Amino acid sequence: MDQFERSVGAGAVADLVKAYGGEYHLPVWEKQWVDAVFERLVQVTARKDVLTYSLTVLNSMEANAFALPGGFIFITRGLLRELQGDSHRLAAVLGHELAHVELKHGINTVLRHLGLTVLVEMGMFWLDVASSEVVRMASATVLQLIRLGWGRDAEFEADLLGQELAYAAGFDPAGAVMLMDYLISIESDDHSVSIFSTHPASAERRSRMAGRVGQFWSKPVKNTENLPMKVAGNGRNSDPNPRMDFMGRFVVELVSGANGSLLKVYDKQLNQELNWLPDKNVLEAEWSPDGRYLAVVVEDMGRQSILLLDRYGRIAHDWRQFQGARASTLRWDPSGKRLAYVLNDGGNIKLIVGYVPDRVDVPLALGATITDLVWSDDGDELYFFDGRDWFEIHGPSQEPVVIVNPVPRVVERRSFFSPTVERDGNTIRLTRPQLTIP
Repeated sequence: MDQFERSVGAGAVADLVKAYGGEYHLPVWEKQWVDAVFERLVQVTARKDVLTYSLTVLNSMEANAFALPGGFIFITRGLLRELQGDSHRLAAVLGHELAHVELKHGINTVLRHLGLTVLVEMGMFWLDVASSEVVRMASATVLQLIRLGWGRDAEFEADLLGQELAYAAGFDPAGAVMLMDYLISIESDDHSVSIFSTHPASAERRSRMAGRVGQFWSKPVKNTENLPMKVAGNGRNSDPNPRMDFMGRFVVELVSGANGSLLKVYDKQLNQELNWLPDKNVLEAEWSPDGRYLAVVVEDMGRQSILLLDRYGRIAHDWRQFQGARASTLRWDPSGKRLAYVLNDGGNIKLIVGYVPDRVDVPLALGATITDLVWSDDGDELYFFDGRDWFEIHGPSQEPVVIVNPVPRVVERRSFFSPTVERDGNTIRLTRPQLTIP
């Protein structure tokens, strides 16, 4: 059956590639990146020993991806562009398509459609008697069905298994949720309508995958080491000086005012004081490790928000809003891509890790009290103090994409001869050409 499945998929490849503008040949450096992500995913599949997985980029600006039976995976040039070089989102796309093949959604749908399922289940369908006509008919059926999709349940199953494949391959399982956020943002755009015609609603898919991200983190366990000494000794905290930005230019301070705390900033470069968010009651502030954002907790008429300010005090993102709940203990991870915080929702204390600037939140722990948070140097562990003991939580291990012997990006410089125009009466002459390199 594996051989039959491969033959069915192979018979549909040429027509699918033709329908989407042919194969697109990526720049060498981008191809190396895409292939590296794909190969890592393939290595954690269960069927890699019986199928030869392949990836083809289609020359279409439509945002889409496909999987044919037998291990033929496709992604469009347009979708690659929209992913903007994010390895975790690319892993979510490719993991989803690999999952369709792993779960045999395509070939099973074709067999059901052709009425061959019973024969296969009874062991009466042998490859040596399967005529080429049957294979051609099955391949043609694949092309018809792929435009209809493999079914609502199959898409949900592929979402979940794809998320697990991405995690097993060393990618962030939250990438699948961020991918759904992107799909939701373009859901009404004409150029991307077809990607939704064969899938369930993106909001429902997002909800299912977002609810599973916390499962890829460990349960909190008591830390038996003297963690506070470690923090003081080698700076395992995300930022040893949260009041000063990474570049050493801005120093922030919370000063009591008539209506609460004001955010005062001293610009060491210009040697002057600045007043950021003058109309806000600011309860807490911490710079990201790279200095890109200043995270602040503000309160206005009982409503709290976490704002992300840029390096010049402008609101870049109104990141989180809380009605009746109180946020505190902001702690950036070393990469500056995640922000941990404690949320007190009517006495219900939650430890949450949020992705910046995305809308993905991962609830990790509940407790009567959480008074401090500390990230490990590599960002793989998060420690919290409950007033008596330190606990640790291990996050999903992430491995960067490493290209062996990478081909450097070469900026193509084209030369143009720019002639000088001279007029002599009614005569125009082009003389003294000059070489310019734009």
